[in-house]
Amino acid sequence: MSSTTSLTYVIDVSDEPAVAGDRDTIGGWSVLDAEQPWPVCDCGARMTLYFQVRIPDDVPHFGGDQLLVFQCPLESDACFSTADPQLPERFWDEPPANSHAFWRILLQRNGAPAQTPDPFLQPSRLTVHRYEDVDHHNEDSPLQDFKVGGAPYWVQDAEHYRCPCGADLTFLCQIPEDFGFDDHLRDDLDDSADYPAAFDDGLLLGNMIYILACPAHCHPAAAYPVCQN
Repeated sequence: MSSTTSLTYVIDVSDEPAVAGDRDTIGGWSVLDAEQPWPVCDCGARMTLYFQVRIPDDVPHFGGDQLLVFQCPLESDACFSTADPQLPERFWDEPPANSHAFWRILLQRNGAPAQTPDPFLQPSRLTVHRYEDVDHHNEDSPLQDFKVGGAPYWVQDAEHYRCPCGADLTFLCQIPEDFGFDDHLRDDLDDSADYPAAFDDGLLLGNMIYILACPAHCHPAAAYPVCQN
């Protein structure tokens, strides 16, 4: 069994609530660039900020970026992989891997916190801490955990894709299967007509999610969620 040192940052949920200005959060105040609108699903619903993380400075290609992951609060499904590893032109604006784009993943570089938090999730603070000397074959290692950087822990065959701009997509983030985002729903939503039904299924249907992103930053949404289980 070999051991390899990887630049891996493990993400944990803190017991502390998030506040305005926090950049590592479940829900909370999105840190978006001034020209970046809040994502809206093709069904018309305003998407929910599931989580956001400031990528540590020493993560190759993406250090200092703000990663934000959104999904429609009313719809959930897996992101179906494309048969061709070369993603087609305009994929980031019109992803054909699903009937419509109910998710949006953004990388921002000059963001400022929004004036109001996400309406569905109770803002929760995340902690991001470096983990070194990771054993890629140990089932108890944090490679299966919520993390940024390092290498993906594929539960099926590894998947590789090429951005429409020509760059090979690079692994950026991993979200464990059935991660409990629904544990952070606001307590006052039970009687709401806009109850976020998608949380019952989890982010992208609760699959293990691998976010692959364009190292050339050719588009603010140039990040692809690969789903496996």
